Amino acid sequence: MVISTIPPDSPHKVYKQDIWWSDTWDPKSYGRDYDPNRPFFDQWKDLMLAVPMPALMTEYSTMIGSDYCNAAATLKNCYLCFKFDESEECGYCNTGTALKNSFDVSFSNFCELCYESTNLNKCYQVFFSQDCEDSHDIWFSRDLVGCNDCVGCVNLRKKSYYIFNQPYSKEEYQTLVTQYGFDTVKSIEEFKTKAQEFMLTQPRRQFHGYKNQDISGDYIYTSKNTKDSYMVRNSENLRYCQLLKAGDVHNAMDYTTFGLNAEWIYECGWVGIQVNNVKFSIWCYKSHDLEYCFGCHGAGNLFGCVGIRTGEYCILNKQYSKEEYGVLMEKIKASMKEYGEMLPISLCPWPYNESNAYEWFPITKDQALAQGFAWRDEDAREYKPASIQLPDHIKDVNDEILKEILKCDQCGRNYQIIGKELQFLKRFNLPIPRHCPLCRDRARIKQLNPIEIYQRQCAKCSKAIQTSYAPNRPEIVYCEECYQQEVS
Repeated sequence: MVISTIPPDSPHKVYKQDIWWSDTWDPKSYGRDYDPNRPFFDQWKDLMLAVPMPALMTEYSTMIGSDYCNAAATLKNCYLCFKFDESEECGYCNTGTALKNSFDVSFSNFCELCYESTNLNKCYQVFFSQDCEDSHDIWFSRDLVGCNDCVGCVNLRKKSYYIFNQPYSKEEYQTLVTQYGFDTVKSIEEFKTKAQEFMLTQPRRQFHGYKNQDISGDYIYTSKNTKDSYMVRNSENLRYCQLLKAGDVHNAMDYTTFGLNAEWIYECGWVGIQVNNVKFSIWCYKSHDLEYCFGCHGAGNLFGCVGIRTGEYCILNKQYSKEEYGVLMEKIKASMKEYGEMLPISLCPWPYNESNAYEWFPITKDQALAQGFAWRDEDAREYKPASIQLPDHIKDVNDEILKEILKCDQCGRNYQIIGKELQFLKRFNLPIPRHCPLCRDRARIKQLNPIEIYQRQCAKCSKAIQTSYAPNRPEIVYCEECYQQEVS
């Protein structure tokens, strides 16, 4: 028995992680001749169903004590973390690099001891906050840079001991924060509501980002010539790219998820870590010159391959000489009506509602099926009632809670508390969460602006601007010039 993202009723074969990454089997043994009388993608589908898939899509050899993570590498003692790298002692995190001892944090890099926050960079002890950089000891705040000891603040730069954007002495600040408590679900929700109401009175920048040159989109940082893109860092010459939070991407178009030294990428998803000249491919690391490949790592010069590791000059997993490879590849391309397009939707091994796409673009089952996506109904099960009534305060919780079954107040799913999570909550005097990890994660994604761009007017100077804040949203949105005059 294995833990896997591939459901038991899937037609795909699944190998345990250690077996899939080992030399005990050879992906090339599944190689087959190209048949010019059959559509290429039909042959690719047959290969995809024949070659075993790993139970989880992780770089197995770099994972230590992190068996319940996916789309991950170089993790140590992490739990339920996804699209996550180079981190340790974390739980319930989605998309990040270099985090330590953090829980329920999304789309963040280089952070430690953070909780229930989104889009942080180089932060320490930041809680219930968003869009913060180089800051520490922050609560219920957003868009802070170089700040410390702030609560309920927005748009501050290099400030200390502020509450709702008002300065206090260190002693006054500590007294007020102690009075607020933040130690029960009720006190947290009440203060969160106050902070959100306050932030609606303050201007928002038309986009999230800084140190850019010639860009359009949102959540773009230290990049140039990056157009119509979303959540990109330290990159250049991109268009129609999304969720490249790891950064270091050059010369790419229609590229979603990952990065880390990626160059000349086109129509790909989830490729990264030293990849070059990769097209129409999914989940490939440390590879070059790939087209229509899935799960090929440390490889190069492959066309229509699945699961090849350290191989070269293969088509449909069959080995060729360099010369034979070039001739046959060009022949196949010339015969393909679909050449130049991404792999067809019908070949995706995952149903829409269990994919990353569903997090950003939720649609109904009927809508998904009408567009050609697969859909998987939730397992028929009866969720158990909670085995304990959660105390309001963490001081009334002991290690026995690790054995208890909890029930999500929102969706009804069961969930549990793990040991390192309980230690973290006790350290910072935080209450046990009332929602399951999935509901918490999706709530954080909703805090981010959508992958959409709208036409709107600056609320101060009336200049036409492009922004991911829809015109009917209540936020006060300023153009870049007006925002910079306002921020302090």
